[in-house]
Formats: sequence, structure tokens, C-alpha cells
Amino acid sequence: MQGPDWKYTETIQKRIRITRVNAKERHVDAVDLDGGMSLCMNADQKIDLGKIKKAKIYQATIKVFKAEITPELESHLIEAAMDDVDQLRAINAMKASGFKPSRFDLIGLTH
Repeated sequence: MQGPDWKYTETIQKRIRITRVNAKERHVDAVDLDGGMSLCMNADQKIDLGKIKKAKIYQATIKVFKAEITPELESHLIEAAMDDVDQLRAINAMKASGFKPSRFDLIGLTH
């Protein structure tokens, strides 16, 4: 299956607390301290993940990308959720509400 067609929408600044760093996959999980939302982010190559401290608060610069739920993506999501009624309901609710999946790329981090 081809992945979603991610379209850049904006670059934002967030105060975050780091919850997990996976240097091998260049992935960072954090909590947005102003909105209380969990963020799963791909980390830019220029960020030294070895210097990021878990539970520390940072000012993050994040690129936000959005994608449409295409018929192909919807079909894949439904197929993956076939045995889970709650997931199927969630997929239908997202589609009905006009929800667009988001992807976050961490491009800058300061103390």
C-alpha cells in the first residue's frame, strides 16, 4: 500500500516534555505542555538525539503535515481493524467529521 500523501501545513512552536527517544528510528515522543496532547515526532537529522534528556522541558520547532483519508487509506485502515469494533467505529467517526491525519517532524529543540 502506498502511504498517505502528506502535505506541509505549518511550522509551530511548542513547549514539550520528552517522554521517549528512539535514536535508532530517529523518533521522539513528547507531551505538549500547553495543550496536553501527546506528540509522536520524526526527528530531523540535524538534531543530536543523544543530548535529549527524558522528562526535560524544551521549546520545540515542529513542522506539521496533514493528509486526506483517501479511499485506499480508508480501505487499509478498515482491513487492519477488522477484528476491533471500537477501531472501526473510530475510523467511521473520523471520516464523518472530516478528520485529517497529522504527521509531526521535530526540526529544532532548545532548552
